[in-house]
Amino acid sequence: MSEMVISGTGAVTPVGIGNEQLWDHVKNGVKGVRKTKRFPTLNEIPCAEITDMDFLESIVDRRMRRSADISKYASAAADLAIKDSGNGPFSGTDTALIMGITHGALNYTQAFHASLIKEGIDAASPLHFSDSVLNAPAGNASICHGVRGPAHTILGGAETAVKAIILACMMLESGCVGKAVVVCAEELNELSASCYLRMGVAGLSEGAGAIVVEKRGTQGFPSHHCRISGASSMCYPSAPETASAEVITRCLAKANLKARDISLIMTDCEIPAGLSLDGMPAASITHLTGNAFAASALWQVILSSLMIKNDTIPGTVIRNGGAIPDRIRHIMVFTSGVQGNAAAVVLTRE
Repeated sequence: MSEMVISGTGAVTPVGIGNEQLWDHVKNGVKGVRKTKRFPTLNEIPCAEITDMDFLESIVDRRMRRSADISKYASAAADLAIKDSGNGPFSGTDTALIMGITHGALNYTQAFHASLIKEGIDAASPLHFSDSVLNAPAGNASICHGVRGPAHTILGGAETAVKAIILACMMLESGCVGKAVVVCAEELNELSASCYLRMGVAGLSEGAGAIVVEKRGTQGFPSHHCRISGASSMCYPSAPETASAEVITRCLAKANLKARDISLIMTDCEIPAGLSLDGMPAASITHLTGNAFAASALWQVILSSLMIKNDTIPGTVIRNGGAIPDRIRHIMVFTSGVQGNAAAVVLTRE
């Protein structure tokens, strides 16, 4: 199998927009989660909001100015990743755009159905309808950047980010495209925040992350971030713990690595026992950025690539007592859910 590399990254997060700002703010432990008065029916619940972004400056296509927030975040993150890769053009049929989302444009979806029910079909906004379709963010981001190759949307939880990376690698390996832009995005919504709060889940977030994936040796820009040395995903609803252990084992095997070779695990989940991972440093940025589901998982991938590129692990992200290694070689990003969905990807220093 051909070696795949991440040649560009872009992040739109509540703690920083762009690689430099994200890196600096994470190193300094800047927290984006704070009480918000954004939702009238919810009494100052903790959320992480995008508050300092000028969409008109961040989005290259002015037609996107009225699109849903999730599409704006996705388009802005893709723009940052494409510029970071330095290997254009990305317009045309040789580039794929793969979007991972969890909820979609819930605010426009609510607005469309509210007007439809309260005022009738003539009052329903065509914009609200078109942007409420689940694959609208992928379509909007593709239009914004002139991508005329395949555009796919993958739905699910945090594991969707890794699944999108796997699909990108498969498409590149098959030769149907030469470059792939992987994007994950999420927007805050009052109704979903209320539902999650009732389930005991707080600290929801919004924003987007994007990476450019290419075959090694095809990128014209020499300083790519890192190599994707292995990735795996699976769904085992009847035995979630088995799914987690199995996906890590498969990911290590695909990367031709042992557990002891991993320098750091980026995860919000419990690390399965019995895999020789005890004592290994585990890290996460979700306590800083909030939980944006698939977007959060891709933020973990982006930060991992920046840690490899800078050869530094910020102490602000460590979530256990594991010793930070002097030299970063391999970082695993791992995610799993209660429904038995699990996924992992290993990023490797060149």
